[in-house]
Amino acid sequence: MQNFGNIGIVGGGSAVVVVNTSTTVNTAEPTKVHVHTENKSQGIASWGSNNDFPQKLLKEVRKNGAATSGLSLVKDSIYGRGFILFQEVAEENKNGEEKRKLVKTSLRQFPKINSFFKASQMKRFFKDSITDLTYFAIAFPEYILSNDGNSIARVYRQKAAHCRFELMEEKTGFIKNVWVSTKWADGVDLDSDYAKKIPLIDSYWSAEEVKEYCKANKIKSFVRPMFYTMLDESYYPVASWHSAYYSKWIHVANSIPEFKKALFENQVNIKYHIEVDEDYFKSKYKGSDKEWSDFTLEERATTTKQFVEFIDKYLRGSENAGKSIWSMIYKDDHGKPFPGVKITAIDDKLKDGSFLPDGEAANSETLFAISVDPTLIGAGIPGGMTAGGGSDKRVAWTIQCARAKPKRETVLESFEFIQQYNNWDAEIDGAFEDTQLTTLDKNPTGTQKAANV
Repeated sequence: MQNFGNIGIVGGGSAVVVVNTSTTVNTAEPTKVHVHTENKSQGIASWGSNNDFPQKLLKEVRKNGAATSGLSLVKDSIYGRGFILFQEVAEENKNGEEKRKLVKTSLRQFPKINSFFKASQMKRFFKDSITDLTYFAIAFPEYILSNDGNSIARVYRQKAAHCRFELMEEKTGFIKNVWVSTKWADGVDLDSDYAKKIPLIDSYWSAEEVKEYCKANKIKSFVRPMFYTMLDESYYPVASWHSAYYSKWIHVANSIPEFKKALFENQVNIKYHIEVDEDYFKSKYKGSDKEWSDFTLEERATTTKQFVEFIDKYLRGSENAGKSIWSMIYKDDHGKPFPGVKITAIDDKLKDGSFLPDGEAANSETLFAISVDPTLIGAGIPGGMTAGGGSDKRVAWTIQCARAKPKRETVLESFEFIQQYNNWDAEIDGAFEDTQLTTLDKNPTGTQKAANV
């Protein structure tokens, strides 16, 4: 059992026991965190068994180069060259036939939209929303209403990692609020200064329905979440790339450099094992003025050390590469030969890149989960191939941008909602502009623009 202040959680997964004072509740619903105060009882839908899944995920991702680089590339492909406005314009061809085409237009032509974009720093807002959607498949934009409630004055990004849904009402399935805090893992008290409640609006409501609901309930700001398609989740979506986290491939990749670091720091780096038999010194000093038996213990130790240092110096350095060394061979009482000096090379366990293939496999599995071609981040193709040439990268980038369209449509929900709520010109639309790579023989810059509508 884990205790966080006045919260107690036993178990994990989908079936848990929630403990609070003398009350025990068994439930098969998604993991819940009940926070009780003197005057009220609030139920928060836990994001993960300890209500800290986003923090645990980010902890592992930040240590993984393949994951951080892959996710950054996904974000870049969605944002492209940034947000643009465009209009559909009718034109006549030479035959008098009417054709319609998309024409990019400037924000400056629409003062109200331009003013709103500057006040809300929409470039940053879009990039922040794309980041939340890429990492967690959900974003929590907060809309701030004007004093009369007839328009949205600003939009603000609440970080997805800090947001938690209030438990839905059992009969209606309605979720009233989103709670925002940076201290969920610490068992934050909802009455404290570290938790903020914001009304939640259903993403499927029209702008007119939202306007009427806010006026009736005197709501001045609300969260209207954006999220990628959910399967059987009740509260928080599971991003497709989270499979790399749940399958532990990210953990495997992260464990290898930690293991290598510990090995480098703790291993004894010995190149040779030198063994000298005492008979070598007996033979060497036999017949001399002072035989080995006449040496004191201190003299024997000094002589042995000097001899080993001599051999060690002889073996060290590039200038000694390829040299030979010889030593005496002796025989024991049974006539069996044995060396007077024995030199054994110590095998270096790190020279063959131990565990690096495992790391490559783990990083490949992570990139597969993120749906990023390894050539786009300079990695080799799994299986030992090279990173490929320019054509591989160009085609891979084109595919990456083409696959970004559904994700861009989710991000654009915020613009379309504000457009409807504020009665902006209905003849304009928003999009994110692609950067399409071309060959230098077709375009000296190697790039061209394209609106991905």
